[in-house]
Amino acid sequence: MSCSKIYLSLSVACLILFTAACSGKAQEPESVKTGVIVTTVKMNDPTTIYKNGQTAADNVHIRWARETLGVDIRTKWSAPVDDYDMKLRLMLSADNTLPDVFSSNVMDTVNGFMISGKLLDAGQAFDRYASSTWKAAMAEVPEAWKPFEIDGKRMAIPIITEQATQSVLWIRKDWLDHLNLKAPSNLDELETVMKAFTIDDPDANGIQDTYGIDFAIKDQYLASPTGDISWVFGAYGAIPSIWSKNAQGKLVYGSIQPQIKSALAKLQDWKKKGYVGNNIALQDFNQVNKNIIDGKVGMVAGPRWFGDYPLQQLNEKDPKAEFVPYPIPAGMDGTTARFKGNSYSGAIMISADISEEALQAFFKYQNYLYEATVTDNPLYLSAYQNGYDYVLNPDGSVDSDSRDIPGGKVITFKYTLMGQYASYPSRFRAALLRMGKGEELSSHDRAILFSMGIDPKDEKQYPIMKANVVETRQRQIDRVNLFQGPPTKTMQARNTYLQKMELDTFNSIIYGEEPLTIFDEFVKKWMDSGGKQITKEVNEWYQSAQTQP
Repeated sequence: MSCSKIYLSLSVACLILFTAACSGKAQEPESVKTGVIVTTVKMNDPTTIYKNGQTAADNVHIRWARETLGVDIRTKWSAPVDDYDMKLRLMLSADNTLPDVFSSNVMDTVNGFMISGKLLDAGQAFDRYASSTWKAAMAEVPEAWKPFEIDGKRMAIPIITEQATQSVLWIRKDWLDHLNLKAPSNLDELETVMKAFTIDDPDANGIQDTYGIDFAIKDQYLASPTGDISWVFGAYGAIPSIWSKNAQGKLVYGSIQPQIKSALAKLQDWKKKGYVGNNIALQDFNQVNKNIIDGKVGMVAGPRWFGDYPLQQLNEKDPKAEFVPYPIPAGMDGTTARFKGNSYSGAIMISADISEEALQAFFKYQNYLYEATVTDNPLYLSAYQNGYDYVLNPDGSVDSDSRDIPGGKVITFKYTLMGQYASYPSRFRAALLRMGKGEELSSHDRAILFSMGIDPKDEKQYPIMKANVVETRQRQIDRVNLFQGPPTKTMQARNTYLQKMELDTFNSIIYGEEPLTIFDEFVKKWMDSGGKQITKEVNEWYQSAQTQP
């Protein structure tokens, strides 16, 4: 493309964005017949459903982007969750041509690409082409850029979230009622409920085939969306796998703090008594969800969207099953803490070989999706949501009942290049909270909710909104990972070994395979095997980050 053509196209793009910003209304694109090709690859999330013969490469959203925006998204390959990042790393090691735009939610994978020299300076492209709306949303979480910065360059664009990954405690209220129990507020009360849910036949089937609580700790002790275990450790005053500040203002690694030993002792006791499942060390959140859908689990910690999946799938099997969200219980001294996920869920990477035309097409696409967060039109995305997320009735009303949607309800935001909706954190949180409190919603609120796949009138969304209120009221217990930089030099060399040692030690204690005293040996070995140097490097980064503008 010639310089004059590039200049002209940029001038037109800037004029469109300026007009939209001044009018306060999103610009409706004109239908186009030809499209600019943007290549990508796609992870097949197990909760993503396609219908009408559609696929990751060819679906209603992809067709809409091509026919309406002129952005022809070509999916070179797709893969299941367990294989996706492996294929990405193989693609990099084999020196294959990269797709124009792709994403990952595995930091090690993103790091590999960021240091490969094969990515575009994404921050520079973002500054040049992102709309004012997208920039304003990103400005609310400036820390989200930190992990993707190398030598002052932003090598990937964080896929930001509204930070609602914090857990509440979901409890089978029908089991509580059947056994005449109340919801627990501390660990002692929790253990009483766990025991009853395990031993006293809460589902009244005459078989001892249920258990009190479930966790997902396969390959990690944090970041599982369903089956979160961070709050158990938090009840003792420390959370594993994250960096927090000590009394001297220095960052320390959570997994080696003495409070962790007490939490492991409690988990070992629960495991020995049978209050948790036998296979927690082999379970990811998908397995925990299956256990819940099978009606075996009485309590589990999870985010607000637990009320959508797996709760609705459980209700299809057992309409009488009732999970209700409750606050996270406190430790016996009143201590309460839970892990608050990052303000990003992954990152978008852009190939250094992307054409200028494809680069501009990608930002045109993203900018349009972000206008769904500022519009007052609840049906802003109906061109591809209608018939999938909901159906529009002749009178203009919306019906999101899966039984009334031909082929059933699907969530189309999962078809996007990001694999999620465009997030404007403050606007999303405000709309969700108003809905959860039963307050009157504005047209803008409804537009925000519909962009997330939420129909404000859908009664099935009530547990989700109730969980949002419960979660918000406990925001003071949130704990974040204060180290947000790329892996330090020693991390790159030693982290795989140290993380495996940590996981093996914790699992062996919980399963009763090793005495509790092995924790002290682990702490010493961790420090001597690179942990001491990592701690020094992390604090150097932290000090540097505090002095940056």
